[in-house]
Amino acid sequence: MKILVFVPVWKRPAITEICFLGINRLQKVPGFQVKGFAVISEESMIPLCEEYGIDWCLTENYPLGAKKNYGVKQALRHDFDYLVEIGSDDLLKNEVLTAYKWDFPVIGLMDFALVNTANGSCKSIKTNIPKYGAGRAIQRFVCESFKLWQDGKNKGMDNSSCRILAENRIMQRGVKSEEPLSIALKSAENIWAYKTMPGRAYPLEKALSGLSEQEINAIQCLVAKNKSESLIGV
Repeated sequence: MKILVFVPVWKRPAITEICFLGINRLQKVPGFQVKGFAVISEESMIPLCEEYGIDWCLTENYPLGAKKNYGVKQALRHDFDYLVEIGSDDLLKNEVLTAYKWDFPVIGLMDFALVNTANGSCKSIKTNIPKYGAGRAIQRFVCESFKLWQDGKNKGMDNSSCRILAENRIMQRGVKSEEPLSIALKSAENIWAYKTMPGRAYPLEKALSGLSEQEINAIQCLVAKNKSESLIGV
């Protein structure tokens, strides 16, 4: 199975680097060929992409819908069976690859964890339908058939995509899990802030279990740095 992990990137280089570490971890899961592809809007991100072996294309950041559609168009130059969407603040656990049956046009997660990188708090979200984009797997023929987002949109990207899929009679299969298989590292630069998202308190250590030592250390260091800067008013 050939998987292309698709990542729109904007700012947040420290968090984006953790995201790239997560993609590198997925590349080691037996039975899957995983590559990363980023659509970036800052030339300063090119060295980071190249350091972690993430292929990339460059375009304007706004509107976000047009950026993502352009990125998918460029991604189609690569050989893949499914495009797996994540944000540059998202991490997928290895179990995602084995939890998906890879037999449906679009597959999505229904259990997520959110980490507030400002203070290390964590919560989990469960949904009844696969309405969030993190971890959404889209079969190649769907990517080839139509634009996945409205070009002019800057917010509500997941709802926009779900609506377009429904209009084109492409149904999504939701995958439930005992524990969250996707982690979002929330910061002050997110479109949707940690405090605005629903969810229940969840142990941070449990959320990070299964990640690489590098990822865990990087997250812990980022939280510690943000806490320190908050205390001294930076």
